[in-house]
Amino acid sequence: MPADNETKEQAEIKSIQNPWRIFAIEAFLFCLTLGLGITTAFRINEIFKIEKITLPQIPFWKFIFYFLLATLFIFLISRFLKFKKGKGILFKIIFVLAVFWGGILLLSVWIPDLFALILMTILVFWWWKKPSVLNQNILIILGIAGVGSVLGLSLEPLMVVILLIIFSIYDFIAVYKTKHMIKMAKEMIEAGAILALVVPPNISGLRESLEEVKPGGKFLILGGGDVVFPLLFSASLIPFGILKSAIVASFALIGLFVGFYFFAKQKVRQPIPALPPIAFFSIIGFLITKLI
Repeated sequence: MPADNETKEQAEIKSIQNPWRIFAIEAFLFCLTLGLGITTAFRINEIFKIEKITLPQIPFWKFIFYFLLATLFIFLISRFLKFKKGKGILFKIIFVLAVFWGGILLLSVWIPDLFALILMTILVFWWWKKPSVLNQNILIILGIAGVGSVLGLSLEPLMVVILLIIFSIYDFIAVYKTKHMIKMAKEMIEAGAILALVVPPNISGLRESLEEVKPGGKFLILGGGDVVFPLLFSASLIPFGILKSAIVASFALIGLFVGFYFFAKQKVRQPIPALPPIAFFSIIGFLITKLI
């Protein structure tokens, strides 16, 4: 995903002010997304059990193929499309398609399809006309929770473990070696179409315009992949019990804390890959569930 990292300016800038307040907001957004996705996956699973429907499993290589295809598409736009306005519109279309589809998947589980369609249309129109940190996060939370809940139920837990390991390595390389993830994230931030949670320095920051979000500024960015992968893991465990799902989600939160701790302690603020610690602790949580 184009923003699979907590994206920050590479140049030296001021230290984070009130880091634990910022982490509290980040943790709240993270937990809200996972909680909404897990409860939706639980409801879907219960409906499928009553109606005796078996959700088809997604093959490992098909998941990898489509992920890499989407990443390549976004990378090519970022790398070769020179017309800035056209690039911004394309990024916004990608954003709208992603969150609209995910939001419909989630809302249609809880409310009639027509109401879900109307509500998502209103939210997207609000974001398009007056983008703010608040409506950005609402759309991302609904989109990730919807996609993660449905997709997670289609994956085997052991397959998700392998995916977490692979994409943690990819995240590390994309941030510290090739740095293409940083470039794609900056392009999306500049276009105002961020496939990520935007973490404000305080609650009042939710009211600010999305134009105020800049690389290395006062807002932190938690990439969509850093949230959707632990949700996929948690949702994949729903058929085995919601307690196991909750344990993995709790350990993912510990991983989020560890990643934020190391980021906040930097003397020179630089982008860090947030997925590796989240994946590591999520897998520890999974191993614990095997003992229950």
